[in-house]
Amino acid sequence: MKEDILQLALKFIHGEIDEITYISRHDRDWYEVKELAATDPITFGILLRKLSLPNRRRALIQAFALRTVELRTLLLGDFSDSSSTISDLYHPVKYRRRFTNELLAQFGIIHRVPFDWVYKDGSVVERWNFKNYDFSGIALTCMEAIIPLLRMAEDRNRDVNGYVVQTSTDQECYIRLESRADVVVVDLYQADLLSLDQLMSALKSTSFTWSGFITQSVIPGYRYWTFIGADHESAIARIMETEFKYIQNTMRL
Repeated sequence: MKEDILQLALKFIHGEIDEITYISRHDRDWYEVKELAATDPITFGILLRKLSLPNRRRALIQAFALRTVELRTLLLGDFSDSSSTISDLYHPVKYRRRFTNELLAQFGIIHRVPFDWVYKDGSVVERWNFKNYDFSGIALTCMEAIIPLLRMAEDRNRDVNGYVVQTSTDQECYIRLESRADVVVVDLYQADLLSLDQLMSALKSTSFTWSGFITQSVIPGYRYWTFIGADHESAIARIMETEFKYIQNTMRL
């Protein structure tokens, strides 16, 4: 059954079936989007672009295995009682609730896609940008400012934030910092060699063991650095085996 759904996704991508046929075959677990996101980000990106906006958002949530309460907390905070927020993300366009740019940008940061992919219905541009960070990024004056944030992220429940770092060369770089119960995941976008070196120094100042690698985004040709930190290598291995299956080589910091 799982293989059948994956084949249906590929048929939809190639125009052999329509979206209604593809979507109607799903149960609660969209196995194939998890598999594509972990093994073939480019094909996953093609699938996302072909889907209508509500189903594109749903596929992203499914691929990241986020529970409704967990995602609502990430988008609205610990004390939100807006129970319909996540289901409203799935509504067809003509019934769609209007979300703020800040909320949608945070959704884009969480799911590692450009802002227009979670904002715009219909065709979206195959180009990476940092509009998410314009709306929801937190400004840092230097790379060293990430160190206390890394230490705060240890042993926390799932949390995701985006940061805009002003480098010494007056070029901005961008960081996605995700904490989970036993790992921390850090993405570095638009990095020069100096900002990459500064981030790695910051990571090494923590008590975690870190593995790093270059990640392919959902946009062909756009790559960025990802670092996974944990107390135990088994936690890093688990994330690699479930979410980054296509990565062949990593480096130890």
